[in-house]
Amino acid sequence: MARIPADKAHFTMVNIFDTSPEHQEKLFEVMSKGADVMGAHKGNVGVAMHLSHDGKRLITITEWESKEDFEDMRARSDLQSYFKEVSGIITSVDPNPCRLAYLHDQA
Repeated sequence: MARIPADKAHFTMVNIFDTSPEHQEKLFEVMSKGADVMGAHKGNVGVAMHLSHDGKRLITITEWESKEDFEDMRARSDLQSYFKEVSGIITSVDPNPCRLAYLHDQA
């Protein structure tokens, strides 16, 4: 099994946002716009969003060159209203900072 060396691993944030089925699509719309801004931020490697089939969750996976790049993005004043809007749609969030250790890519 191929492993990514720790010194080459990205800082990854996996967030599980809980919402109600009637708000999942709105949450996706809002977060998609925010993802466009985050995706253009220095150090961003990629953003992925997954919608649960039951409509109760939206899972995001964002990868960053470093934890510092992620923290710089979180501190941006122009994103604070976005974070506030998201917090008004969700019931809770489970943030999971981690590092990418393995990736199988079919490409």
